[in-house]
Amino acid sequence: MRTSIIRSAVLLFIVLFCAACSFNRTSLHEELAEKSGLSGTFTVILYGAHYYNDIATVAFLVPDGAKYALEIYSPDYNYRTLRGLTAPEAIRAGEKFISWHPEYLRSQFSRVLDGSGKVVAYEIRPIYNQITFGVGDVMDIDYFLQGNNMVGVHVNLAEPARRIFMGDDQGKVH
Repeated sequence: MRTSIIRSAVLLFIVLFCAACSFNRTSLHEELAEKSGLSGTFTVILYGAHYYNDIATVAFLVPDGAKYALEIYSPDYNYRTLRGLTAPEAIRAGEKFISWHPEYLRSQFSRVLDGSGKVVAYEIRPIYNQITFGVGDVMDIDYFLQGNNMVGVHVNLAEPARRIFMGDDQGKVH
């Protein structure tokens, strides 16, 4: 009896501790932006495009001298970094990188904002043929503050696209 009470108390503590950690995370938001008028120099992080059908491909443009740095939650071999590019060079590199797939239709340019509305980074993501992947925007990207002026980035496929690649609810792989 006493052992089960202690076990329950420890389990409750772990659940509350984990919940507190996740609630303490500050998510950032994105909004569509215009490419025109962008100036300065950038560090460009090119994520994905490692194999023939790798649709989880995105370019992040981080202003040089920015308050925040991005930390991509993925092995280093999933992305590469270009430093010191001017705004036109950074946009061109990002656009070229994300547009390689045959189902690519256009790009979407967004800015990632912190809680006070200041730009943390810019993002260029591909929009694909909706018929092929179930949605045009196949990316689910999560940005969150980590402390020490770091922004964590999780890159995943959106659920409809993930189902097409991983199989549907009946376990059928496409």
